[in-house]
Amino acid sequence: MRVFLKLLCALAVSVLLACSPDKPQWWPATPASSVKMVSAEAVAQAWALADAFSPDVQEAARFAVQTFAVQNKARVLYKDVTRARQQVVAGLQFELDLQVTLEGAKRHAKVIVWRQPDGVYELQSWAWQD
Repeated sequence: MRVFLKLLCALAVSVLLACSPDKPQWWPATPASSVKMVSAEAVAQAWALADAFSPDVQEAARFAVQTFAVQNKARVLYKDVTRARQQVVAGLQFELDLQVTLEGAKRHAKVIVWRQPDGVYELQSWAWQD
């Protein structure tokens, strides 16, 4: 959603400046017709790296571990996110590489968590990597 809003703001600025007879010095000399635009749909569906320490990623990771532990009646403890990607869909989807402890043993898992538009989380997949 943020990317879409940034594109929308950039478009609004370019329209306003196009109507102005005097363009500011910082405005690029390249005509708008030669600038390659990326569709909002392409941006919305692309996976992008995410900050493993961001609150959104950390919340998704904790949700995944807690949900997996309850569903499997296992003692799984969250340790760390080693890699995070996100995808804008209807909501936000996270692909996380997690370090956890399962019954006292260190393990690695790749999980996908979907945060729906209303903020509700859903664990889409959990796969052990070791």
